[in-house]
Amino acid sequence: MNADPKWQDGFSTRIAYKGWDLNVIGTFQHGGLLVSSLHASNGYLNMLTGRCGNVKVDYWTPENTGAKYPKPGGALTGDNPKYGSMLGYFDASYFKVGSITLGYNFDNMRWINEQGVGKARLYFTLQNAFVLFSPFNKETGLDPVTNSYGDENSAITTSLPYNASTMLTVGTNASSTRNFIFGLNLSF
Repeated sequence: MNADPKWQDGFSTRIAYKGWDLNVIGTFQHGGLLVSSLHASNGYLNMLTGRCGNVKVDYWTPENTGAKYPKPGGALTGDNPKYGSMLGYFDASYFKVGSITLGYNFDNMRWINEQGVGKARLYFTLQNAFVLFSPFNKETGLDPVTNSYGDENSAITTSLPYNASTMLTVGTNASSTRNFIFGLNLSF
């Protein structure tokens, strides 16, 4: 798998009807490699000795023969599974709606103008709205849009087969949060 995406793009659309307006902004990419230092074999959350509450992984067991990943094999290297490095690599494809804003303009309303207000707009914005498609999000529930490269801001260093300084990496740095914003714009 190539570390770079085959293509990436974004979109922004604004729809208005009477006093209402809706703005949606999103991004998407196809292909590439996403590295999760949280899920890698030397990741803090993936210690098999049970001290940290391991990442939930669909391992093969005699009771779970249709699992996605094989049973961890061999001896531990430190606290981590010997062949667990494959757990840290994901397809970096995604489709994400990043921002949705719905607003209403109270322009030319008599009761607004009588108060000395020229224009008024009430709006609601949802930031980091949702991910529609992402193998990484489906597997982990985490945001596939990274905010760092390589081991930047990461407490864990990994040995990667590619140039780590240019790899999209999800690590121990803070991930994106979902924000709900209500606002009122007034012009006098």
